Amino acid sequence: MNRLSINSNKKLFNTIYVEEEAYKYPLTKQILNKYKDSFVITIKHYKDVFNRTNQNFNIQKQNQSLILAVKNVPFLYNGPNICQNFGHSKFYYTSFLLNCIFDCKYCYLQGMYPSANIVAFVNIEDFKNAILNISKDDSIYLAASYDTDLIAFHNIIPYLDYFYDFLKTQGNIFTEVRTKSANTTFYKNHEPFNNLIIAFTLAPEEIIKKYENYTPSLKSRIEAIKTAISQGFNIRICFDPIFINTETDSCYEAFYDEVFSEINPDKIIDIGYGFFRMSKEFFKRIEKHRNDCSLFLEDYSVSNNVVSYDEKLQKNIKEKHFKILTKYIEKEKIFTL
Repeated sequence: MNRLSINSNKKLFNTIYVEEEAYKYPLTKQILNKYKDSFVITIKHYKDVFNRTNQNFNIQKQNQSLILAVKNVPFLYNGPNICQNFGHSKFYYTSFLLNCIFDCKYCYLQGMYPSANIVAFVNIEDFKNAILNISKDDSIYLAASYDTDLIAFHNIIPYLDYFYDFLKTQGNIFTEVRTKSANTTFYKNHEPFNNLIIAFTLAPEEIIKKYENYTPSLKSRIEAIKTAISQGFNIRICFDPIFINTETDSCYEAFYDEVFSEINPDKIIDIGYGFFRMSKEFFKRIEKHRNDCSLFLEDYSVSNNVVSYDEKLQKNIKEKHFKILTKYIEKEKIFTL
């Protein structure tokens, strides 16, 4: 199965684990009321389930459990150098969720976490206070959907609803929400504001079918972008990750042309562009169990403990792609991720 609908016949979360401390939070009560048919297990700490040994990420992904937990400090982390900060000197990310309902075969989360189950943190006000504290003296760039997809998860737990009024009133917090989802509920139910950016990750349909399990089609994502644009939201398009191999090289030109035949480039703020890359540590962990994906069998270069393609090869492909992209948008609006 390559598509996941929240309203499909596939039952989400047969089991919900709940930390003892999490029961006192309103969000916990809302979720348990919504998923009354799920089996609920009380636990001391989410790591007792999430970090246990001998878990099989691939098997768990087919039937994920939900873990409701209380986040402790830190609530924000410095953005890693491997990621683009889009010109902001203070770049942070936060994680309301650990893991994702999608199953992209190339995703670094497989190497980052020992479990495919999803941890949802319920102490929302603590996140808000931490964000306020770190932004009180200067503006910050906040990646709010860094280790997950909040838009895809919106029908399960609408975190963006809970943080909307807060972020809207904080003009010095520039928030990016990155997504592959075709869910348009948030855009239709909320007014846009200047310091919120929705960053859509797009890929050729051939790559979506090959590597991005459960994600919406390219056509569906484009329709979601058009909806968000029509509602007035600031839109970034991310072509990331770019793959370099004989099976995918030929599909990018037609892909870029298709995207910008449907989306007016004047209606987006910029483009993020990045090649497949991953920390060496995560890559090594994933290649041990992801034998269903040829990506982890290819030859790569390692630089500063980051696994990616050879720099010369990247340069050649980038020049080729930018020649196409700059037909539609100024080079100054294309950021290398």
